[in-house]
Amino acid sequence: KAGQDLGLDMHTDDSDVTVNVCLGKDFRGAALTVCGDSRSPSHRQFYASYSHERGRALLHLGSRRHGADDIASGERNNLIVWNQNARYRASPGYVNRQPYLREAAPPDKRCLSYTHDRDFGDFTAYPPGLEEFRGRGWCPPAFACYDSMAPALKKDEL
Repeated sequence: KAGQDLGLDMHTDDSDVTVNVCLGKDFRGAALTVCGDSRSPSHRQFYASYSHERGRALLHLGSRRHGADDIASGERNNLIVWNQNARYRASPGYVNRQPYLREAAPPDKRCLSYTHDRDFGDFTAYPPGLEEFRGRGWCPPAFACYDSMAPALKKDEL
């Protein structure tokens, strides 16, 4: 509902494939911003924006960074199904077994996460009441920082 569902910070899912089905009600806003694949040089680069419509579904890799905007008005109901495949997860090709590659460029502001990104505050202000996340991020890991990232942030502080 508007004023209650205040978006969903950028994240990846603990799934191999995610299915997001819009079940309906009348609403405005709440687009899904889709960015790059986890561990890739374009992980925090904008890919697409998806506007939910009743009766339609979005299928995406769980390792794809994404987040939901605020609902501007009305109420929306979605069914989210997270799918996992044990055989894939045990394979050498599983995304979380791949190396975390160096970021190619600074992040797109639309793809920043206040909970995960160490450089969030360098690009935009923390949302009201969420300043507690400053300094808690881990992304990108120190060895995967883009060239112009602030030297202090390139240090691994964990």
